[in-house]
Amino acid sequence: MTPHPGEVILRDVVARLEPVFTVERYYGRPPGVILVGRFVPGGDAGAAERLLAPYGYYLRAGRMASGQWTVEVSPRPLARPGKRVWVNVLLFVATVGTTLAVGAMQRGGDITRPADWLLGVPFSASLMGILLCHEMAHFTASRRHHVAATLPYFLPVPHPLLGTFGAFIKMESPIPDRRALLDIGAAGPLAGFAVALPLTIIGLHLSAVVPHADIIKGSLVLGDSLLFRALTHLVKGSLAGREVMLHPLALAGWIGMWVTAMNLLPMGQLDGGHVSYALFGPRSVWVARVAFAALVGLGFMWNGWWVWAVFVLLLVRLKHPAPLDEAVALGPARRFVGWLVFFIGVLTFIPTPVTPWS
Repeated sequence: MTPHPGEVILRDVVARLEPVFTVERYYGRPPGVILVGRFVPGGDAGAAERLLAPYGYYLRAGRMASGQWTVEVSPRPLARPGKRVWVNVLLFVATVGTTLAVGAMQRGGDITRPADWLLGVPFSASLMGILLCHEMAHFTASRRHHVAATLPYFLPVPHPLLGTFGAFIKMESPIPDRRALLDIGAAGPLAGFAVALPLTIIGLHLSAVVPHADIIKGSLVLGDSLLFRALTHLVKGSLAGREVMLHPLALAGWIGMWVTAMNLLPMGQLDGGHVSYALFGPRSVWVARVAFAALVGLGFMWNGWWVWAVFVLLLVRLKHPAPLDEAVALGPARRFVGWLVFFIGVLTFIPTPVTPWS
């Protein structure tokens, strides 16, 4: 079996650095590697660079608060892998299409008629704006902390209510410390929420209110979060015997807040998992276990939570990987941001997102 190029580079680099650097752990970062360890007495980054330069490697070293060093090594002749931006663009365009179709159908349009697709613009533009701001905030925060990250991947689906399952970015290098983890994890929910909140308020002003008697039995009714219920009461007043028929902007805001709450569950690689590890460190796994047990219990109220629980177990996992430098502490401002993000998660969480009208 032919060894992976990364394995060859790792073995070669570790062997050549052995006189000056002791490797304690390592991470792949194509086309090279990131080594974490300590320089031996008398060794330094300059000595490491002199050892590797004749063999076509370049090196960048940084000292961590723990006293360890990170040493990134990559072969000089190779540039970083080309970003397949066309995949991101194609998925974005497809998701614009599916959300336009959903928005048009929700307003009674016929998607076989091109002109009717314009009816879906308010919903599609609002929802895509929320998701794009969420993901680009993650991307920008990643870049600020020198963490390699992809552009957003949007997920188009022909779902009659959503049109998309959201979007995500992939971080392609380890998180340097808990400060970076907090900043990256919190940036998306805060940005998405900042866009969803005013859209929801405007959309509620534009929404109609109908008596319960006019609602068809079996129609889907969206559940309320604490925040959405408060905003509805603030904008529309008492709804005794009546129901709000959401305008596309309000529906996009509802979905945006729901996505925010789902992402803020404190588990694994979800945004909430990032923030939880930043706040609690390795103890965050116990927070994740409690949250997962609560999720399973909520499945008796809405079966969709069981589907989400399976998704978490198979893909997201409960335990969050440690950042490179555990010794870097959060300051009071970042701790405040972390708790603020979880407060937003509580305000936007919906125990029963969808129920049939009876």
